[in-house]
Amino acid sequence: MNGNFENGTIFVFVGTSGSGRKTIAHQIGKELGFQFVISHTTRDPRPRETHGKDYYFTSRKEFIEADIRGEFIQTVELDNHFYGIKKADITAALKASPVIYVIVNRSGANKLKYEFGDKAIRLFIYVNKQLIQERLQAKAVSDEIIRHYMDHYIEEVSYRKDCEHVFENLDLDETKARIKHSILAHLPATTS
Repeated sequence: MNGNFENGTIFVFVGTSGSGRKTIAHQIGKELGFQFVISHTTRDPRPRETHGKDYYFTSRKEFIEADIRGEFIQTVELDNHFYGIKKADITAALKASPVIYVIVNRSGANKLKYEFGDKAIRLFIYVNKQLIQERLQAKAVSDEIIRHYMDHYIEEVSYRKDCEHVFENLDLDETKARIKHSILAHLPATTS
């Protein structure tokens, strides 16, 4: 590891928008008792998102000041909004649990891989564009958000070749079972 973090394992959930990665990550994290590290963002909460559960929603000014102070392990700007994970949040999570997980984009996944080396295991989850569109329409997601997901799809899906594990999410339960199996293969028998 390149940073000053405690030993531990970090599962990095990354993938295409609309792939179900957040749902899968949280369900597996809960089942296995892993500590979740919440990202910070300057964007407004979407419907059903809660401060301190989905993200830490913060002002642009507060985010930039924290970034200048060096508080973030990584930051990224997407669609005029900042996202980042604080070093202190990673450190606290690793003190509480030897296994943690995060949900990030490719920039965050790269930074965590750089900092943690083999201790960071990237799990890439994707679905094809048509299925994303169908799922989002079924959830009555706005056309603007659907268009946003479609515009970023090629860039997002191309990252899968860099990840340790890749899963196409055609069936939620089956995908969860495959991911859980891969995760458990990385852990000592006493952790699970």
